[in-house]
Amino acid sequence: MSKNFDKVRLLEKLKRLCGQGLAENEPEEEAPFLKNFLPIQAHFRMLDPDVRLVIGDKGAGKTHLFRALEIAGGRQALLELAAKKGLPIPPLEKTKWLVGYQTSGINFPPAGVIDEFARHKDPPELQNIWLAILLQVLAHAEEIEKNALPDIFHRTTISRIWDLEAINQQTSKNLSSLFAILDGLEISLQKHERFAFVAYDELDRLSPGDWDTLTKILRGLVQFWAAYGRRWRRLRPKLFLRRDLYQRAALFGPDIAKIAANRAELLWQSHELYAMLFKRLLNDDEFHEYLNRYAMLYQEEGVLGRIPQATEENGYNVPVTMLFGKYMGPSPTKGLTLRWIPNHIKDGHGRIYPRPFLRMVEEAAELELRDNRARTQEQLIHHTALRGALDRVSEFRVLELAQEEFPWLAKIRKRFEGMNLHVPAERKPFLRALNIKWDKEDGYARPPDDNPEALLDYLVELGIFTLRSDGRIDVGDLYLRGFHLKRKGGVRRPRESVQS
Repeated sequence: MSKNFDKVRLLEKLKRLCGQGLAENEPEEEAPFLKNFLPIQAHFRMLDPDVRLVIGDKGAGKTHLFRALEIAGGRQALLELAAKKGLPIPPLEKTKWLVGYQTSGINFPPAGVIDEFARHKDPPELQNIWLAILLQVLAHAEEIEKNALPDIFHRTTISRIWDLEAINQQTSKNLSSLFAILDGLEISLQKHERFAFVAYDELDRLSPGDWDTLTKILRGLVQFWAAYGRRWRRLRPKLFLRRDLYQRAALFGPDIAKIAANRAELLWQSHELYAMLFKRLLNDDEFHEYLNRYAMLYQEEGVLGRIPQATEENGYNVPVTMLFGKYMGPSPTKGLTLRWIPNHIKDGHGRIYPRPFLRMVEEAAELELRDNRARTQEQLIHHTALRGALDRVSEFRVLELAQEEFPWLAKIRKRFEGMNLHVPAERKPFLRALNIKWDKEDGYARPPDDNPEALLDYLVELGIFTLRSDGRIDVGDLYLRGFHLKRKGGVRRPRESVQS
């Protein structure tokens, strides 16, 4: 370590630059947000007008991409990069990006209001609500005339009181004229060779504890766009859906299958995760100088700042060694750090996500600041800090899923506590733990199927557990500590690394 670089200051910066991997912790200002945002190959598929469905798991970066598309500079940067790759994307001046729904802000019905309305309704009535919300969005964006809409729409805009029963009735009563408005918009868009994209995010938060209600809400939205997607060629949705909702809840029928056939999936390669990390570091002047001692290659991309150029994992071996050391121990037998990091945050399907990755870097920096075990070494962070960070990330990952998408996981997590279960293990102890009485006081926080066998299969489907070829159940490190499970061996942990 050169005497010109202060390890403590760099570690403090490393914590802040990662932002815990959470979209809500990213800078509010557009310029620094875009400096943190890394476009990957999967993002460019999103810009294709024929792609209407975007699939991504928790922490895959759906909200980061959604926000980048809301920013004119972000859209322009993505389009310019797509053009360099020769992709057939319509130019920015011929497109308009609108937010069709999100739970943040006050422009849409609160999730609880939609949830309460949907409990005793059928998907066709939910289609009416999504039609009404779409019309409100288009009117606010001045794509259609506000005065052409029923009075209930104006009263809702002024009062912010979302009377969905009244909106449903008025929408149903005026369906012919409302569709005529949208047909008129389609004709105008065709005439001027324009596209209007309507993006829907945070749909899983509409009723996270009640699978049946959430299913109805999503089917109403997806069936609406499936039914009229062929009618409107220039008015197009972009539906951001969590993977299990796509697989289980939202898509049924031949028309919907056409939406699903040409979908984009937010899947990350390990070199893209490293590119995301080092993009953030390169756009900090002090880290830029630190990394440039080894001539790290990057490209200046306007508002996106400096983007690393390596397109394979091995291309990040030198900077990873600078930060974390070459091996996860004193010798190669404990594994190459470059590969150890992504390999230990994979889910049961082998997928890796930006959020746990960034969180692990941040937690490792915090543990290193506490223990200072790398003080006599060239790298910033000792390998034991990385191992301790993995435990913290596992705790965070499970608690995050339990607090947001899958509230019923909290009860399952509690069942494993004290079992002293080592994985891989036979199905029997898992089924015993999952034999849960879901009491009335649990409210609507119930899994889609509470039969132990079905629930175990669902956890495997989610990538939380893994079914091995010998029939035993395994759990990767991303979820191991979070579920109070254990595995023999591995890299030595730092002392008191995790608060249980």
